[in-house]
Amino acid sequence: MKPLWQITSMGDLVYVNYGTVEDFMYLTRNLSMNLTGTVAIVRYGKIFRGDKVKNGEKYGCAGMIIYSDPADYVVGSTDRVFPDDWWLPGTGAQRGTVLSTNGDPLTPFYPSIESAYYLDEKDIRLPLIPVTPIGYDDAIKYLSKMDGAEVQSSWRGNLNITYRVGPGFLPPHEKSKIKLYVQTYNVKKPIKNVIGFIQGVHEPDRYVVLGNHRDAWVFGAIDPSSGTATMMEVSRAMGQLLKDGWRPRRSIIFCSWGAEEYGLIGSTEWVEEMNKILGSRAVAYLNVDLAIEGNATLVARGTPILHNLIYESSKKVENPNPDEIAKGRRTVYDTWLANSPSAFNPDLPYIGQLGSGSDYAPFLQNLGITSLDIRYTFDEKYPISSYPMYHSVYETFNLVSRIMDRDFKYHQAVARMWGVVALALADRVLLTFDCQSYANALERILASVQTSYGALFLKNGISLDDVTKATEEFKKAASTLHKRIETLDIKNPLDVRRVNDQLMQLERAFIDPLGIAGDAMIRHVIYAPNQHNTYASSSFPGLEAALFDIENKPNQTESWKKVKKEISVITFTILSAASTLKEVNDIGGL
Repeated sequence: MKPLWQITSMGDLVYVNYGTVEDFMYLTRNLSMNLTGTVAIVRYGKIFRGDKVKNGEKYGCAGMIIYSDPADYVVGSTDRVFPDDWWLPGTGAQRGTVLSTNGDPLTPFYPSIESAYYLDEKDIRLPLIPVTPIGYDDAIKYLSKMDGAEVQSSWRGNLNITYRVGPGFLPPHEKSKIKLYVQTYNVKKPIKNVIGFIQGVHEPDRYVVLGNHRDAWVFGAIDPSSGTATMMEVSRAMGQLLKDGWRPRRSIIFCSWGAEEYGLIGSTEWVEEMNKILGSRAVAYLNVDLAIEGNATLVARGTPILHNLIYESSKKVENPNPDEIAKGRRTVYDTWLANSPSAFNPDLPYIGQLGSGSDYAPFLQNLGITSLDIRYTFDEKYPISSYPMYHSVYETFNLVSRIMDRDFKYHQAVARMWGVVALALADRVLLTFDCQSYANALERILASVQTSYGALFLKNGISLDDVTKATEEFKKAASTLHKRIETLDIKNPLDVRRVNDQLMQLERAFIDPLGIAGDAMIRHVIYAPNQHNTYASSSFPGLEAALFDIENKPNQTESWKKVKKEISVITFTILSAASTLKEVNDIGGL
């Protein structure tokens, strides 16, 4: 590709808070602002940066500046920042892709290999407006001079200025405009994934896949190198086990991904290339993007079928924090529970849902492979969007070794956790998957939808009865399967294989090959990236997308038809998933 130069015409500056769709709605609906031709300045946080840009394009902005506000990246005074502490200095700018698709954009849905057909650049969907990141030392020079109404309290950052929405500047700068000049180069370069393979003894055609990406925006000491170092340690430990005579029941694959930061390219292309093999053989994908983003507690996200295994594994890992051990919290699980009890069951730690933003996405969304992501995180008392040095030039080994994890014990805890989960899935005769946890999750999602939209559904003649019946059917099938497992003869390899295949295939049953909300790359009907924030996860994502801002949509009849269609898709999908858990002779039509 030829170098691409992008220049905006001069435009008035407008402040759009975090750049969420709700923020843009507020300016255009509540303040009646026309944003066409303006340059938006938004702060990092809340949503994926690419979604900020997509929103800016939708509302007619000519360009966008994204900055890191102290409210989201500094606690306390901006006088005490790195290298004295882990807070972001004013010169720190957060880099990152704003591409809204995963994989090589020239080969959507197919692997980017030599024999592939590559689209012309003019035929692919790239961001249409220039974008640049800046630090808060630069941002204050513009924000402090802005004209217009003062912002509402939730829009205020922590710069010592009066935040205004614009457009334009106060006197004597009222005639000034913003000229955004961005130079980018679109080039084709080869990338490499590095794959390691430990062949299993009894079920070599069943794969437990561990993955981490190794590319970084700058030095990447945390993202991704903390995860890379951790995966190297896990692979070293398993290598030692091999030397000692051990070999797993199932095969274990280690994957070091390239070009994750450009849009999950390495992992997506590998999943596309190995589609048929992984679709039939992969047991689970276990991801560690970054091993630590803090040193307070474990954080885990994964599909419900893995929840019990995650809890069990965390109870086996020694607590890396001596202060926590002194409080009687001897394991990773103990601190995790104390810091993050689940709202559904305070006797268990909270496990989040998977959206996108890391390499689990193609495994879960393309193929329906059960997935997990773990890391150590910061104390929730800090009202920050991410670890402060994220994707900045200050994310260095010095930051990690001197401030965040001096003895690398938190890295070690994540390595142990990762290894324990992997070995359980690779070595146990029966897969440690709990279908009943999925049934409970479906019930919670359904109850949440009913609470949020029940009155609106009633008003528009919408019923959730079919989804409720499907969920009950799924719960019954899950319970029956687990009762059958309790009496299973684990010495009968064919019976074991049949049940394990049922457990392994369950997640795949939630895949809709037509995609979710018009996106054929997002296919999981129960959990998928949020339509307006790729980082976050939505439950019943197609339904959530159909319901978003529905009362303000011009064609109410067509809008509610879409809602009915999504409810139908959810119902069918849950019933299909339930059928995979039943006995082989329990089939419709018999």
